[in-house]
Amino acid sequence: MRCCYAPPSSSNSRCGLRGRRNGKTIASPTVCGRGAFTFIELLIVVIVMGIFAAVAVPAVRDSLLFYRVESAARRVKADLRLAQQTARLTSSSQSITFNGTAYSMSAGVIDLDDPLDAYAVDLSASPYEIGSVAADFGGDTSVTFDGYGTPSSGGAIIITAPNHQCTVTLDGDTGDATISRNHTRNRSPE
Repeated sequence: MRCCYAPPSSSNSRCGLRGRRNGKTIASPTVCGRGAFTFIELLIVVIVMGIFAAVAVPAVRDSLLFYRVESAARRVKADLRLAQQTARLTSSSQSITFNGTAYSMSAGVIDLDDPLDAYAVDLSASPYEIGSVAADFGGDTSVTFDGYGTPSSGGAIIITAPNHQCTVTLDGDTGDATISRNHTRNRSPE
């Protein structure tokens, strides 16, 4: 049996016929088929979407960790440069002290969020949410730039998250900072 739809304005109840014009029968567009999905079809779609989600969630989580570590390393590098420039501009020493996942600068650099506070960054807080930061400047966790922008010693800051690690290396002679990456999932920054 064939299923057809005829518009309600039709005077003809036969399938596919709309009516007459100039003595000729005019066919109407017909819509044949079912009006809904079966339970099996919906179940198959849900299963396929579940498989895609199961594959995508770990990849999204890994990408998020990757970009958090990369962003934190760039932030540390930029703040080392800020301390060096502030020391040069003010012709006075400027220190950065690392304490766990947080670090702060000595007086002279104000916090952008609260101008009354000293400059401090907590890498365990949003948006970075880093779990491990290790700083070593010749056995110390702080580095001081003199009035010429020369650091007291070279060193490295290692920022780690599962499967991802970035090392910010400070050159003891020039004060230049570089970032090296070690990602176990063969990723490279864009």
